Amino acid sequence: MSKRWLGMIAVMAVGSMLTGCNLVSDPAKLTAVQTQRTMDPLGLQSIETSLEGMNAIQTYSLKAAMQVATGRFTREVDFYGSVQLPATISMDETIGGSDYLVYQDGQFAYYKDENRWLPMQPLTNLKPWDSLLQLLQSSPPKVVYQLPKQTVVSWNCNVYQFRDRARAGSGGLASSLPGDSVRTVPRDALYTVYIDANDGQLRQIQVQSTVGVPGLGTSSFTGTTLMFGYNVPVKLNVPDDLLAQIENP
Repeated sequence: MSKRWLGMIAVMAVGSMLTGCNLVSDPAKLTAVQTQRTMDPLGLQSIETSLEGMNAIQTYSLKAAMQVATGRFTREVDFYGSVQLPATISMDETIGGSDYLVYQDGQFAYYKDENRWLPMQPLTNLKPWDSLLQLLQSSPPKVVYQLPKQTVVSWNCNVYQFRDRARAGSGGLASSLPGDSVRTVPRDALYTVYIDANDGQLRQIQVQSTVGVPGLGTSSFTGTTLMFGYNVPVKLNVPDDLLAQIENP
């Protein structure tokens, strides 16, 4: 796998937890929005209230996918795993058809490539709701729309949509594997936020945006992040083969 592509994926911030939706690969389609939507003067307040209410979350699970497309080339990334805040992760990750395991406990962070665990930089953006809240507070969207209610998995959700500046981390976890640093030029992004109509919890974030990548051109990014299993007790133990490798390098 190209380290340059790994680096580009890493700086783009995922948001793609799949709930059966198809990801957009054509940059021209990023300007398309759902027609059945109305301006909601209280939409921003509703989103912020939900995000602020996530402070009590200590553990959660996630299922995510994203797609990065440049010209005819498309790279897909999938995530599935659990997070125990503040800094413990157990994750299965697929990048371009290659499978990896990720384990992190604070500064102790490794990924498994084939049969070998390798060190990596720890992930720090483990509260995507905080990143989105910071974006909304620093750069409030001029207009927030409300879309028809939708069912996400089994949750009846209020759906909000707005445009804002694309920002790393505001859609979900970034790719956890190491790669060369790649400078990008973010542009406007279309955010769709799904909030449980019953308990007000954040259920899903979708992001569609384009970024300029020097040397590669313009890339489109589409991601959906599904979060579930809030505060369900989980044990994220060090994998046995990682422990054995450390003890017997």
